[in-house]
Amino acid sequence: MGVLQMAKKYVKIALCLLTLLFSTFASATIIHQTQGMSDTGDSIIFESRLTIDQDLLTLQLFNFSPLTSNSPDDLLSSYFFDIYNSIGQRPELVLISARGDVYQTNKKSADKLQTASADLKAVKSNDNTWIYKPMNPAYNPYLGFAVGTVGNGNLNPNGFPGNIVGAIDYSIYTGDIATQSLSNKLLVKDSLTFTFSGLTGFAESDISNYFMFGMGTKPDTILLNIPEPATLIILGLGGTVLFVRKRK
Repeated sequence: MGVLQMAKKYVKIALCLLTLLFSTFASATIIHQTQGMSDTGDSIIFESRLTIDQDLLTLQLFNFSPLTSNSPDDLLSSYFFDIYNSIGQRPELVLISARGDVYQTNKKSADKLQTASADLKAVKSNDNTWIYKPMNPAYNPYLGFAVGTVGNGNLNPNGFPGNIVGAIDYSIYTGDIATQSLSNKLLVKDSLTFTFSGLTGFAESDISNYFMFGMGTKPDTILLNIPEPATLIILGLGGTVLFVRKRK
């Protein structure tokens, strides 16, 4: 093989590697995971996965808790996050869809799948599903965006309209319900996926490492990540506050 052919061959290889590299970066996912105890003493593990692909953000929420959810305090009912670039600009997110598997729970028998990949986007009064709302980052919990299915009244003005989201309905649970407090409810099993538009010009590197998971309706318990240095303290929630770190 001549020198010119060898050079062309290596150029092709380099281009292929660059294409693979950029494709990998384009589909990278930021994972936020927290673990701790609910207000009723149950072990909790929650995770979010955020992926930006051109104009779209895919946000997945997971309840990976090791035991079956026992009370409303064990349910993942809201998630707060932030995205901003180097000059402090935030995207204008538009919620396109919210989908998850909805189960009718029953403490006396196996929970029954009611709707697979149900439409969980709340837009009007009494939908009682999941709503997206831009937050005021100047107020508790100091983040720019949130999704939730409960009122979160203790976080006003960064709560949700109670006439649209309702109580614990459509919160994310895990296991097979065996307690009265969660029996005969419509809950989302294990995970929920949101799709947003409005991300043009933003990348995964703009996703903040500061985030919060909320459980219950007030929220009653939060799992909060504060990046170093941990100078922010959230007070007055009327429930347990757990400070946790992003998984390395």
